[in-house]
Amino acid sequence: MIQMFHVTKAYPGDPPALVDVNLSVEKGEFVFLTGPSGAGKTTLLRLVFCAEPATRGQILVGGRNVARIRQGSIPFLRRNMGVVFQDFKLLPHRTVLDNVALSLDVLGVPRAEARQRANRMLKLVGLQHKTESLPLKLSGGEQQRVVIARALVNEPALLLADEPTGNLDPELSQEIMSLLQDANVRGTTVVVATHDLPMVERSGKRVVRLDRGRIVSDAGGPTVVRRVG
Repeated sequence: MIQMFHVTKAYPGDPPALVDVNLSVEKGEFVFLTGPSGAGKTTLLRLVFCAEPATRGQILVGGRNVARIRQGSIPFLRRNMGVVFQDFKLLPHRTVLDNVALSLDVLGVPRAEARQRANRMLKLVGLQHKTESLPLKLSGGEQQRVVIARALVNEPALLLADEPTGNLDPELSQEIMSLLQDANVRGTTVVVATHDLPMVERSGKRVVRLDRGRIVSDAGGPTVVRRVG
């Protein structure tokens, strides 16, 4: 699903955000990215999402080389991705239902079908009673569930989540992770960047740790641990 070969990302005047990263995420995997602030987790997700290009190296997403992809082809590539942003990026003057249905509208799904699918997804995340609410009327946990519903409504092959449980209490964090794990069980490949180490340790999932832009360890579940470098 994702292959990165000797990927480096540098910004003028700053130390490299990523340095010679080699990473493979198989279809159907659930992978955590961990490491301190500034380790490169968000940058790695942004490169996969084509928010910006790598400085060096090759990245394949679903078999497509994103380093060579034309700007006009990026929206097509993203049709098979769902993204959960740290700052939600919900449209404040649109209802919860409209926010979730937005990605389907962009894909040209008929309005009635888009609303029906959005309603089903909101029911799945426990917010069927909030469809006509505006995002700012919701709690932080409810807003995060709306973001996840929006990311999953088009049944993406790949879900990228950047600190999806940031600033949430442990109970809400577990609810959010359960939603992501359910999506993974349904076949979506999930990559989550997080600082929440206790949650990661409980999960038993593969953990890729970054430090100063480099992958320093890759633990494939509870028994397989591989040091890198």
